[in-house]
Amino acid sequence: MSITLPKYITGTYAVGTERFTVTDDSRQEVLGPKCGPRKLEVRLFYPVNKSAVEGKERMKLSEERVQAIQKACMVKTLPEEIVSPECYTRVPQAEEKFPLVLYSHGYGIGVTEGNCLLCSELASNGYIVASIGHAYEAAICEFDDGTVALYDKEIKIQTGGIKSFFAQMKLVRMDAEAEEVYAYFDELQKKYMGFMLGRLPEWGKDSLCVIETLKKSYAGRIDFAKGIGATGHSFGGNVAYWLCQYSDEVTCGANIDGGVFGDYTGMVMKKPFLQIGSKMNRNFEIKPLLATEAPVRYELFEGVTHAGFTDLKFMYEPDSPKAKMVVGKMDGCEMHRRLADLHLEFFGGYLK
Repeated sequence: MSITLPKYITGTYAVGTERFTVTDDSRQEVLGPKCGPRKLEVRLFYPVNKSAVEGKERMKLSEERVQAIQKACMVKTLPEEIVSPECYTRVPQAEEKFPLVLYSHGYGIGVTEGNCLLCSELASNGYIVASIGHAYEAAICEFDDGTVALYDKEIKIQTGGIKSFFAQMKLVRMDAEAEEVYAYFDELQKKYMGFMLGRLPEWGKDSLCVIETLKKSYAGRIDFAKGIGATGHSFGGNVAYWLCQYSDEVTCGANIDGGVFGDYTGMVMKKPFLQIGSKMNRNFEIKPLLATEAPVRYELFEGVTHAGFTDLKFMYEPDSPKAKMVVGKMDGCEMHRRLADLHLEFFGGYLK
């Protein structure tokens, strides 16, 4: 399968990448094998001089990783442009410090390369992006010791069954003031979404652990002068909001079509925030518009379904019935350009 990707290296720099493991010795793993400390996978995307990548090897996903993505996303093949994108391994970072942006994938089918085009575009424009693989809740994480963590099939997400489904459909159709919509959403999340509410702070701790590792091992490469940015898709975008509320080090954030779950009773957002959404999820994403003392921006994408905000958009034949159903009818190049430009404008204003 061959596709035409949008231009996603538009900045001054080419893009280098490396992958490594972070271990959080303060927490024991409660998923998967349920033993040993919590381990995370991190893939860095970082700026390199264009002359440095001449003749260098491109990143290539492992066969096991390709198979895990195919299974999770229910696609028969991955385009070669997705398996081996325009990111280069074993190349030195350009000789200056760059701001840090954290990225977290969505729940279950996500991987650290799930929004490789967006992460690469940010890196080409002068950011270091740390894409975090949340072990056993990603489709796959590969660790430095050769072990692999696949999604834990034993995870039992509380759904509430048919009652929850009808409650969510009511929320989708609600046409009311933001405060009323959020009150209903808050009632719904407390009643039916206990498991995900419990996992949210754990993903937040994953992110904070990665920050501490980068501060120790990559201090000479990262510019922390204006703080750290955070973004992510779906549940990963929800984590960005959590970090902006609970971490002093994360100074601005963006959420790509993630319902904003979590207990923020009595809290006021003091960090700039960008909420990107789809029509279906609009009422699940209303929290950033409430109780804020900082600039907030909401951008609605027409014609994009939830999965269409990721590189999954480029794993289907354009205009096929399956593509329109799974990722929406918006042109992939248009979607990427708008998504990337929103991030570049936002982080350009608050991290540079």
